[in-house]
Amino acid sequence: MGRATVWELARLGYRVRLLDSDARAAGNVARTYGGGRATVAAVASAEPEALAAALRGAAAVINCAPHAMNLAAMQAALRARCHYLDLGGLFHTTRKQLRLHDAFREASLLAVLGMGSAPGVANVLARAGADGLRRVRAIRVYNGGADFTRYRAPVAFGFAPGTLLDELTLPPMVFTGGRFRAAAPLSGAEEIEFDLGVQKVHLSLHSEVATLPLTYRDKGIRECSFKIAYDPVLIERLTLLADLGLTDPRPGPRGVAPRDVLLDCFRRLPPPPAFIDDRDSLAVIVEGEDGRGPVIVRYDVTARPQRRPPLSAVARHTGFPPALVADMILDGRIRARGVLPPERCVPVKPLLDAMEARGMPVRVTVRRPVSS
Repeated sequence: MGRATVWELARLGYRVRLLDSDARAAGNVARTYGGGRATVAAVASAEPEALAAALRGAAAVINCAPHAMNLAAMQAALRARCHYLDLGGLFHTTRKQLRLHDAFREASLLAVLGMGSAPGVANVLARAGADGLRRVRAIRVYNGGADFTRYRAPVAFGFAPGTLLDELTLPPMVFTGGRFRAAAPLSGAEEIEFDLGVQKVHLSLHSEVATLPLTYRDKGIRECSFKIAYDPVLIERLTLLADLGLTDPRPGPRGVAPRDVLLDCFRRLPPPPAFIDDRDSLAVIVEGEDGRGPVIVRYDVTARPQRRPPLSAVARHTGFPPALVADMILDGRIRARGVLPPERCVPVKPLLDAMEARGMPVRVTVRRPVSS
């Protein structure tokens, strides 16, 4: 995701500083995706003080690290007095981050929480549907995909393995009957038609559900959920590892957490090919009422990969939006301040126009239920 963000920022004309604990890997990204505008700074500590020192002079920080870094990165942004964006906090971290709203507003800074594809583009599409309605009954977000790449490894990850393990094993949060509740992992299966065809989706822990019910509570929202179509083979293999206790984050008898050992083993897998031939689809459905009565508005968007420089569909779909929104903040098109989710501060048309210009057009369908 960070590669796509670096590439897009460089194309927009910004100087980019890559912060990473692995300076060598970051240097490779800077050379391949930075367009001569990227430099690297090695960061040996995830503490806010160390991060803030590395951020000095930056206008904005886009946090593409796993969500466990979010709170420290936000504190660093406050100390360095720069705007902040990230890719999501898997519900619970996002709710903690929202508590920093007053601190960011007092510093005249904006933090946009979850500005990737889902969360991110999905939230903006929800806004596109909800803004025209006088009442919102439900917002449902679906994520589908396909990968035609031939991998040498027994498992392959489109994003951080630790995040994927959390999405598969932690109870997903849903908003139902006007209340938040936890559901069983991988429950709520249903079949959804995407641009890629029909896929089976399951509930997953995600950040959209943390904010959309709060944003649209005044419009009477009662239901909100996020479901994703994971590769069935990947689910089967990772579920087996979970059943064996290998995803447990608690230290075992020897003082080592099985999850840490598993993640270390994942790092030893054969690297993926440079070009990932995947697709990434979003479907956002908003149900409610407008001046003519009940209405269902659906938005669909599908991303595809690029070869030069190589970026997967998931990386483009997730890594481009935070760069585009950072550009809107820095040039004054977004003037909001505080800690906000995308649906409360990102203008719909400019973002969707920019996504369409990058090969990700949005398709809208409107359906009016026939009353019995």
